[in-house]
Amino acid sequence: MIQHDRITRLDHVPDPAIDAADRSEVRHFSFHSGDLHSADRPGFVRLVGKQIVLPIDADPAELARPHTPERRFPEFTVAIDPNTGEPVTSTCEPDKLSNYFTDRGTPHYLTRVYFRREVLNRYTSQPSRYRIENGRLSCLGLWGISIGTNPDGLIEVYLGDLGRDLPAEERDHWLSFNVPPSGGRDEGRFDRDILGRWTDGPPDPLRRLFAAREHFSTALGTLLGQAVYKPWHPADQIAFEGLHMPTSSEQHEADTLILLLAKGVIDYLNVKALRRLPGVTDSEAQSINCLEAWVSSSGGDNDTLIRPLRVLQGPRSTGPAHLRRKDWHATLTRAGLDALRPDEQFVQVLTLTGDALSALAQHAESQHQPSQ
Repeated sequence: MIQHDRITRLDHVPDPAIDAADRSEVRHFSFHSGDLHSADRPGFVRLVGKQIVLPIDADPAELARPHTPERRFPEFTVAIDPNTGEPVTSTCEPDKLSNYFTDRGTPHYLTRVYFRREVLNRYTSQPSRYRIENGRLSCLGLWGISIGTNPDGLIEVYLGDLGRDLPAEERDHWLSFNVPPSGGRDEGRFDRDILGRWTDGPPDPLRRLFAAREHFSTALGTLLGQAVYKPWHPADQIAFEGLHMPTSSEQHEADTLILLLAKGVIDYLNVKALRRLPGVTDSEAQSINCLEAWVSSSGGDNDTLIRPLRVLQGPRSTGPAHLRRKDWHATLTRAGLDALRPDEQFVQVLTLTGDALSALAQHAESQHQPSQ
């Protein structure tokens, strides 16, 4: 409910006087005028009332897409017939699948279905709308589906979840990336979902990176007494928070991810604050040079604390940020990335960057703890 009370002063008293009302099932407004008996702007008009704000007349799923909801359940490949080599398909409609209580002569609800990882490109390209985190893909809190990744890098989803959790046209999108099972199952997911075991799952360099950046920002900010990162521009914050593991081995995707990572970790550093660090004598020093001077003067190991940031800066500067020249390969070689695919290069840089930020945070804490 919204309440209204608005008064406007006038140079004269309205004549004739105003006294009106507007009523309905969802609102009640009164509009009237009067005399304040003041020499300065004696007249006034006043609107007072309240209204009920009704919810949007649409199903939540409709808000996520412009299409009319449909009950359409395509058939997905769930296996390969060992006798014929032909795909075995099944509907994903939950009510037609078998479960632990009812055998309908159909595949089980929890049958694992696999997809090429490019299926996620649709979602990683719109970080303001979609999130992929903690083994779950979600859209604005309107719908979400649990996902896993098997040893072959395929995206793993339960057959029944495809029918229960995805809107109809999303199922059509997933169907186009459906592949026969290969490479085994996501063991961590199997332990959690089926066996009910506690498991940490595989390392998550993205979560570690975000946590390490926050730790670094807090620790170094405490040491300096001011923020070491500039305030986010909303568009850059959305893009950085939308960082994701690569969904392909394409150089273009790795380039985009490297640019986002470097922007969020290095470009947003407050260089004026960093120039106040102990050991920094060059008033024109740039961000990484400031950190290096501080680490050197405080007894830290630059190879551990600073080199990973230069590894991040190197591929960005000689690759996606500018024309690629012959120094691009030399940069990769120096960083030990030349033998890796583009997606593997990004994961390696991401991991090294998170480790470096975490170590820098601990180094900063060791500097200000004695004075506490």
